[in-house]
Amino acid sequence: MSGRYNRVGSKKGPLVIGGAISKFEQDSQFCYVPMFKIAGPRTEVTQWLEENRPDDLKTALKGCYSKTTLKTASVRAAFDKEVADASKHRQDLTTYRNEMRQVDLRVLVNILQMYDKMRKEDPDSVTVTQRPNVRSMKDRLSEIISDGKFLDVSSMKEKGTEGKRVALKSGSLKRHLSQNKDDPLYGVVYNPTSKSSIRGVEYFLRNYGGFSSSQISDVKEAISQGNIVNMNRSKSPTRSPILSPKRSRKVKSRPGPVLEQDDLDDLLGALP
Repeated sequence: MSGRYNRVGSKKGPLVIGGAISKFEQDSQFCYVPMFKIAGPRTEVTQWLEENRPDDLKTALKGCYSKTTLKTASVRAAFDKEVADASKHRQDLTTYRNEMRQVDLRVLVNILQMYDKMRKEDPDSVTVTQRPNVRSMKDRLSEIISDGKFLDVSSMKEKGTEGKRVALKSGSLKRHLSQNKDDPLYGVVYNPTSKSSIRGVEYFLRNYGGFSSSQISDVKEAISQGNIVNMNRSKSPTRSPILSPKRSRKVKSRPGPVLEQDDLDDLLGALP
């Protein structure tokens, strides 16, 4: 960096040429050696030169900046030029950094504009996880339903990510978690032919909440067997949420009334 010096001697650290005048006022023996970009009290600078650059000692000290040498016109001119160059360098660097920040902002704006355009032109390609994950699964599902879309959980991950906002086409093979169109879970679908759907449904139910482990196990079992699932949040939590069309429901016959012998004789006697 232009105007940057390294302090040598008993104290170490960076110095800038812009602070030289202040240093000279504090210590009249302090000097800056532009030849090697070092600075410090003259005795310590001389010692450093003797140990590291003995052949250049006289030349370096002759051209150094100090309270005394600045009285020489040629040294003062060199000093003023270096201070001016260092100041310009800092200004240029500040301008460059500010321009880079503006570039970063423009890039970010362009990305957001592209994302918004993509969402409007092809909303099915935008996943739920592209929105900040700060809302509950119920809130996210409610928003998707209000937009007339469905939440595909076929590839959902454990933390509730990777769910896709989709618009179901007529004849779609995807299945609903509830067969009741008035139930929020009707808005949740999965692909019965995808091996990841069982896990996806499980992760959705755990993030959605309100289902016991046994209910979730029953749902997973039903999906694995290819059965239709009917998760109904309006039902009592103790009732089974699964409806399987493959299992016919057996209706138990009710026993008829029990007749005593005397009653039977009366009925028979009443016949013509």
